[in-house]
Amino acid sequence: DVHMGRHDFACTDCHRTENHQISGKMMSVTATNVNQLACTDCHDERPHRIERLDEHIASVACQTCHVPFVAKTEPTKVAWDWSTAGKDVDLEDPHRYLKMKGSFLYAKNLVPEYTWFNGNTARYLKGDKIDPEAVTHLTKPLGGIDDPTAKIWPFKVHRAKQPYDKVYNYLIVPKTWGKGGYWTEFDWHKAAKLGAEATKLPFSGQLGFAETDMHWTLTHMVAPKQHALQCVDCHTRGGRMDWKALGYDGDPADIGGRTHRREISGGER
Repeated sequence: DVHMGRHDFACTDCHRTENHQISGKMMSVTATNVNQLACTDCHDERPHRIERLDEHIASVACQTCHVPFVAKTEPTKVAWDWSTAGKDVDLEDPHRYLKMKGSFLYAKNLVPEYTWFNGNTARYLKGDKIDPEAVTHLTKPLGGIDDPTAKIWPFKVHRAKQPYDKVYNYLIVPKTWGKGGYWTEFDWHKAAKLGAEATKLPFSGQLGFAETDMHWTLTHMVAPKQHALQCVDCHTRGGRMDWKALGYDGDPADIGGRTHRREISGGER
């Protein structure tokens, strides 16, 4: 068993399970807002007993303040470039380069990235067309400032370069393991052709590499309350939040939150 934190929680204290059905979900697996866990499964809807903090609950996920950093003891992978794979190097480093997989970047004490999330996810599916000049979002949180069901959530964003078909403009599913696989012969075209036979997704014979990213919700690694984010972490020049990107005209501490924003615009914005 794995036990965590001051209260010695086991995984199943939160991921309560009945008849082998485990509560909780990953947005990379389940795209809809079902089978969610929430802090309020145990905690009060207004837990702080301080009005200004409790007002944040309408627009800010608990995790945003209470998961201020991730990868606090061990680094986490944040980027993976498949296009550099296949090279023979003197010393392979699983945190930097592997011939089978390419180049990596890892980070420790990672500051999350923040965006609106209503629990639903847009997913890239096999065969979906891409714009190779843009970043393809493998998972993208849905919601926005005008969605009353959405809150500002913290995310780890994993970035990558992956093989794609330059004629059909979709991501390729190459064969990696086994006879003819990339990890055996280090031939992208052969791996792409064998992958096409297995997936029934045609390969034109022209292969390139395109940028992708994937959002991961952050709920684990909750910090003790004395290490949660403080007001100035977000509400200050150069703070964590990109208010413009989140849809605000400025810091909501100065101009009012999204409820105020809708009121002054007549609900039209």
